[in-house]
Amino acid sequence: MAISIMHRVTGDGLAIVGALALVWWLAAAAAGPDSYAYFQSWATSPIGYVIMIGLTWAFFQHLFSGLRHLVLDMGAGYELTVNRTWSLVVPVAAVVVTAAIWLWLLAEKL
Repeated sequence: MAISIMHRVTGDGLAIVGALALVWWLAAAAAGPDSYAYFQSWATSPIGYVIMIGLTWAFFQHLFSGLRHLVLDMGAGYELTVNRTWSLVVPVAAVVVTAAIWLWLLAEKL
């Protein structure tokens, strides 16, 4: 149940926060170098990194949970142990993949 709720929450978060960030980025790019520099200053600030890492985690949480739901929709994975196992694997995989991507992206800065 918790994974299904997280699937909805991450989908909403991606839609709202992701759309706002995308619109801000596009508007800043269209408004000129000063506006884009201001956007970049926010995007590369600690708060910007937290938001981007959160969006990355939400994307992978939503993706892996969606794949789990796809398997369930096909009629597989309803056994209690299998369902419980995949419910534990989804958030762990999302955290591991998010950490791997951000460690790779920030490897130059570390």
